[in-house]
Amino acid sequence: MHRHDLVWIDAQAAWTTLSPHAEPRLRAWVQARLPLVVARRDPVVDGAQLRLGVPLPLDEGRQRLSLRIDRAAVIRHAPPPRLTEVIDALSAPWRPALQALQQRCTAQDLSARVFGSHAWQAITGLDYLHAGSDLDLLWQVDGAGQATQVCRLLQDWEALHGLRADGELVFDAAHAVNWREYAGDATRVLVKGDAACWLAARECLAGEELPA
Repeated sequence: MHRHDLVWIDAQAAWTTLSPHAEPRLRAWVQARLPLVVARRDPVVDGAQLRLGVPLPLDEGRQRLSLRIDRAAVIRHAPPPRLTEVIDALSAPWRPALQALQQRCTAQDLSARVFGSHAWQAITGLDYLHAGSDLDLLWQVDGAGQATQVCRLLQDWEALHGLRADGELVFDAAHAVNWREYAGDATRVLVKGDAACWLAARECLAGEELPA
């Protein structure tokens, strides 16, 4: 399981609540059979346990709740939904720009997954989106060439639609870099792993072994 993956956990499992006074809301969320999201863990504090998050909808102040739990309590897990799946679940005001992005992805043989507000609204049916919501995307890329291709696609899409895309390029399954940072000219970029963050030369992102 990697950052941004969705997990469903045993409603009877024991966990450690990391957000003050959040235990009742977390219990209700899990009992409703809604997923939680895998967050970056701290091996020193969390050990082998998972750190999971629950972002609440607009009418609950967009609070972010978190907990720590044994991996054995996970009933199933899945990657974030594909862009196509999110488009189908959203209402008409959000669809045209996302459909245009999907068409560009198809034409360039690229595939995006969605996290953040668009994904949570599609998954839960609750209201997460507002006028200023960014579109958060994950792109699994096979190297520098495809990473650059994704950056150009997103820059063109933003310019055409007047919207903002956030998100990460993912190298080697778990080494993620903010796409906007990668699109810049810095020789070193911030890499986010499942249990750490570090600076790395961009040419090391594909092919060389990096920390987990």
